[in-house]
Amino acid sequence: MSLSIGVETKIDAEPCVVAWNNKLFIGTDTGSIFSFESNLSPGASWKAHDVQLFALSANDGKVYSASNDGGIRIWTSEGDKISELPAPDADIESIHVHGKYVYAGDEGGNIYVFENNNLIAKYNVLEEVKDIAISPPFMFTARDLNVTVTEIKPEESKSRFATRHVMEGRAPLRISGSRLVVTARGGNNIQLHDMDVATNFKKLDEVKVSDMIITSMSLRDSVVWTGGWDGCAKRWKIHGDKLQPAGEINLGACINALVAVNGDNAYALLTGGKIIYINTA
Repeated sequence: MSLSIGVETKIDAEPCVVAWNNKLFIGTDTGSIFSFESNLSPGASWKAHDVQLFALSANDGKVYSASNDGGIRIWTSEGDKISELPAPDADIESIHVHGKYVYAGDEGGNIYVFENNNLIAKYNVLEEVKDIAISPPFMFTARDLNVTVTEIKPEESKSRFATRHVMEGRAPLRISGSRLVVTARGGNNIQLHDMDVATNFKKLDEVKVSDMIITSMSLRDSVVWTGGWDGCAKRWKIHGDKLQPAGEINLGACINALVAVNGDNAYALLTGGKIIYINTA
């Protein structure tokens, strides 16, 4: 199956992080957030932070951003500031919204859990949190050596947790139903794991994605999208216990981030400011 370039646009900044919630939201090295409609026609843009954005998420009409100039800032999709969630211990590097909770991980290994803009729980997984994935009651966190599986129940305890498993792997990582997809330690492969604690989250498959480092991963409709330093966007289908190649395209520049709209379409952010919509033929 081939991939092709659809519409594209360019911004006068370096795009760093991306989120999708019926609109495309892009965080840049200048601290600004740009929004786009699905056809990449520009929407609102605003100065969210004084310096580069480290994390961005969007859900239910809200945009969550973080840098090293404060806690998590919450915006409407038009750029109006709603609130700010203080997280003073260290810089926030990852934000994940799941259900009614907002999870944030910092470089000191702290995980903050917010509900209705209030801090309701805090845990520490002992290493920098570059990515978070949630499948209650399990939380998956990663830096660049290991993935830690932690059982948490924020509705019951603000600080108590149990480490259920540790496996080799690094950020980024994503969940699809009963499967977990993790970047391998070397940064070139992706691994498919069973999501069952009874099997110790058994590794089911591993495929090589690139000779260079993977920078981004997105997962929709049992399809994994990957991109990295080599400029290649690739698509992989989860078929039972296997990852099957399902198309690739060389975009000609380092992919800073990508996000899938569905299994067939994704947006890629390229170094230099180009934003590309990718179609599946």
